[in-house]
Amino acid sequence: MDKLAVDKLMDVWETGNKILIPNKTKLCLDIVDQIASLFSVGPFYYYILNFENIEMEYVSEGTREVLGLEPEEFSLQKAFEMLHPEDLARLYEKEAIATDFLLNKIPVEESLMYKVVYMFRLQHTSGIYKKILHQAKTLSLSDDGKIQYTLGIHTDVSYLNIPFTHDISFISKERPSYYAIKTESSLDFKESYFKNQFTNREKEIIQQMSMGKDYNQIAQLLFVSPQTITTHKKNILSKSGCKNTPELITKCIREGVI
Repeated sequence: MDKLAVDKLMDVWETGNKILIPNKTKLCLDIVDQIASLFSVGPFYYYILNFENIEMEYVSEGTREVLGLEPEEFSLQKAFEMLHPEDLARLYEKEAIATDFLLNKIPVEESLMYKVVYMFRLQHTSGIYKKILHQAKTLSLSDDGKIQYTLGIHTDVSYLNIPFTHDISFISKERPSYYAIKTESSLDFKESYFKNQFTNREKEIIQQMSMGKDYNQIAQLLFVSPQTITTHKKNILSKSGCKNTPELITKCIREGVI
């Protein structure tokens, strides 16, 4: 494990988001579980990270399927050990951008409206690296206006054949979203309008497609005919500019549609 890379990351968190007056409010795990399930597009687990002590306070059971680990075995230190060396070396860059965006680029209370999205690779206990979609959402702020609790959702998206990049996105339903910011160059926060192209029904269909369901299964779930789903898919591909379903799902994940 690259200790220097970990030290850089911890420095980002400890200096940029140093909590002086913690919020003592307890989180409701039932609500957190519901939130996490909304962000899932495949096998996933989630955890709660407390920035007061920079430790995980809870890890869900999904680690067994995704990483081959029991929840109690998964910690921040363990995650660093399992990260692909290249991704560990770049992680502090992403977290520095995220911390700056959430605490300096927007009013801090708006950080509750955003999820931070990027990718990395984690090594399963079998030795195989899994491509992980990392999504993090602020759950609560400290009394001195810092990010105290975050919900992290790690989804295994290896099956989707998504091109791997070190880009980072900030996705919100209530505020402007910023997509695929390059971490290796000067920051360019361009607002994304991609997700606004689709109707609610089209978003439902995209969500079901991302879970591997075919036309007949989606039609049955939505109480429509398979031909209706086929028509919707043609319209969705036309709006998105994508040539096929894998390309569509990749773009929709990266731009926060699903």
